[in-house]
Amino acid sequence: MTTTNCAPHPDVQNYNVESQDLNRATKITLKAHQLSDSDAELVDRFEQEAQQLRDQLDRQAIIDEADNESTFENLYPSQKRQFLEQYWTPIILRLTESHEAACDAVTDFEDHELSFRAKLQAEYAYHLKHPDVKTRFSSGDFHFNEMLKSGHFDIEGYKLVERRSNGGSLQIVNGGLAPAQGSSTLVFIPNSVKNLLEYANSDLALEYSKNEYEYQLKRLLTKRNAAALALTNAKKSAREQLAAIPTFEQLVSDAVKRSSVKK
Repeated sequence: MTTTNCAPHPDVQNYNVESQDLNRATKITLKAHQLSDSDAELVDRFEQEAQQLRDQLDRQAIIDEADNESTFENLYPSQKRQFLEQYWTPIILRLTESHEAACDAVTDFEDHELSFRAKLQAEYAYHLKHPDVKTRFSSGDFHFNEMLKSGHFDIEGYKLVERRSNGGSLQIVNGGLAPAQGSSTLVFIPNSVKNLLEYANSDLALEYSKNEYEYQLKRLLTKRNAAALALTNAKKSAREQLAAIPTFEQLVSDAVKRSSVKK
């Protein structure tokens, strides 16, 4: 089998792939490319923290637990405020950071819509998702050549554009291990289509990338909204608990009223 490197088409470069001529067919390889998972990690982290906070708020961890309530109620008003401020400040700061990260994740994802969808469309074509693409199986070079001679690859209206290796295995030869002849998938497309990558711009590929983009965007928006809600609830709880602590003036006023009642 002869292999000749050839310069990739401009559209091949755009979709992060490379091509080679292999036995009258073109092999297209999708280069390794991954989007950053940092945004997903951030939103997953703050969502987990937000859920933990919601669970804690539901239990009223500061006031409702008997031991804490007894200790808290015996504090002076100024000590109560200090206690609540020390408790809520790091929580609110952390939730604020998480909310900002979630907002940044949405903005960054929206800014990179074109590259994200282009990658999906290239994968759509590379993974042979288009219904017009036909495939055949070849167990090795000998099988391939025999099928080629017998005209088994002569599909009306179609042409062979790629011989894609399925990976080989190992066999024992003269008491040692040697690579076995690997099978391959033969890819056929209609004669009217220039190459496999044209399907990256097909209506089906565009619809596929659009649906996946909208799904991922909705997921990020949902996590952003959850982060905003967690931050709002934390601030609301902190304000309500601080507002429930009487001021010095209120304590004096209550003492005067009690004194007046006794007289």
